[in-house]
Amino acid sequence: MLRRVNIGNKLALLLVGLSLFLIALLSSLFYTQFDTALKERVLLQLSSVKQLKIVKIKTEINDRIAAFKKLMNEEDIESDYFTSVRTLPLEIDSAFGVYLDMAVMDVTLTDLTTEEPTNEITLGFIGKKESEYLIAIAHVPEIQEILLERTGLGQTGESYIVGSDYRLRSQSRFKVNDPEEIEVRTPGVTRALSGQAGEDTSLDYRGVEVFSSYEEIFINGLRWVILTEIDRQEALFPLKKLKNNLLYIFIFILIFVLLVSYFLSRMIVRPIVTMEKSLKDMSKGILNEVPVDEKRQDEIGRMFIALQKLVRALKETVVFADKIGSGNFKADYKPLSEEDKMGTALIQMKEKLRAFKENEERLLKENQRSILNGEEKERSRLSKELHDGLGPILTTLRMKLQAAELNESTKKGLLHRIDETIGEVRRMSNNLMPNVLVDFGAGEAIGNLLKQIEENFPIEVRYKNDMPAESEIDDNIHITLYRIAQESINNAIKHAKATELKASMSEFEDHVGFFIADNGIGFDPEKSFEGNGIRNMKERVKLANGTIDIRTGNKGTIIEVEIPLQ
Repeated sequence: MLRRVNIGNKLALLLVGLSLFLIALLSSLFYTQFDTALKERVLLQLSSVKQLKIVKIKTEINDRIAAFKKLMNEEDIESDYFTSVRTLPLEIDSAFGVYLDMAVMDVTLTDLTTEEPTNEITLGFIGKKESEYLIAIAHVPEIQEILLERTGLGQTGESYIVGSDYRLRSQSRFKVNDPEEIEVRTPGVTRALSGQAGEDTSLDYRGVEVFSSYEEIFINGLRWVILTEIDRQEALFPLKKLKNNLLYIFIFILIFVLLVSYFLSRMIVRPIVTMEKSLKDMSKGILNEVPVDEKRQDEIGRMFIALQKLVRALKETVVFADKIGSGNFKADYKPLSEEDKMGTALIQMKEKLRAFKENEERLLKENQRSILNGEEKERSRLSKELHDGLGPILTTLRMKLQAAELNESTKKGLLHRIDETIGEVRRMSNNLMPNVLVDFGAGEAIGNLLKQIEENFPIEVRYKNDMPAESEIDDNIHITLYRIAQESINNAIKHAKATELKASMSEFEDHVGFFIADNGIGFDPEKSFEGNGIRNMKERVKLANGTIDIRTGNKGTIIEVEIPLQ
């Protein structure tokens, strides 16, 4: 569709597209940097608020620890920190027994929030005196008040405490449930309980995505996790506003670029339109000389000079094109300069035509391969029909003849003829497509063929099969090697009159090799005569992308074949 757009509009589209790309790139970079800075600022703010609350919480707890120590020293205190104070003998087995073993420090704290019906944060203070335990219980509503302070947390910010059992200890801003009923098994809590403090984005106990700052609080055996969080949507609201502002700026610049591109394209294109007629003539193959205004030295004048050179270059290409069109790919053509695109295109065309010719040869090769594959399939079919169809019929006929009441000499003669026929059918079936080739590959099939040759002809055979039992060679390679072996053995017996045959099959890492040598009278490899099979062998090797080396003389013939496995 762009081909129908005039050059002015194309130029305008190019300028607009480039401008849009640059604007989008800069906006994306600015947006990404702002997003990163905003997230870092939010996490830093949450960390600061969290640290402030930790300091305040520790102050409240430490004040009560100091008051408890005064109680242990039997000093009078003027505060109502503790709602209950009692003493228990060291051997007591009471409701606090589970915590008494923890009193290894001068004052041990225990979290009793989940065991009190008040839903207030409640701490147990345990101290060991000479002959008894001193135990005090204190409600600490100040901690809840500290957590509910929302300075620096916006509308959705929240600070809360989670116990080591993953249950909420402080009151939730968003849920009216008892804190102990709310399980907070978030990544921040898990990391804090494993001793890691930090900031991250995750889902909170409501399933809402938040920015979270978390840290473990450990005081005299008391183990809490404090989290300070704010909803991601609220925290990133300035980013959404920035996105809208960038969109407005983008639209404004787009309109400005469209106007500038339109007027600029008209100024540049108007002189070029005057050259349209000359270009149309060239498009029709009319290579007339282009009139050049010698007085004009600007870009337009130089364009006319360039067109004139182009016309002359086109004329020079006619001879070259005629040569390569006739198949002379050795024809030489020298471009006018390094910037001569037409000359370069002509050379490329020559190479493409050469490649086309090579591709045509490849297709011919594939066609020949397809024909051979078809022949092999037909041989396999005929072999199976002879074996499975005619073979059983002849065997049945022999059994019926043997049971028939005939003259003994006549029966014996007929049975001999039938046995010869059965043997011939088997030989024909085996020659067409031996079962051992299908089942065990060329190595075993060639060995079986040589064994039959040795049994039926006065010839000494030595064969070595180095093919592995579990060979993964393609079936077509097995068939190719077997047919080459058939042809070479047939030539050695029928034409070379050989009395000795040496053959071997070997599989290597990247190819498979076949070797055969005889002591026959040899032949002229350049002479083509009917029945020698040399041409067939060469064609099969060529189709398998392999190599064949034939060395012959009056002392025998050696044939070596290598076929790549890749």
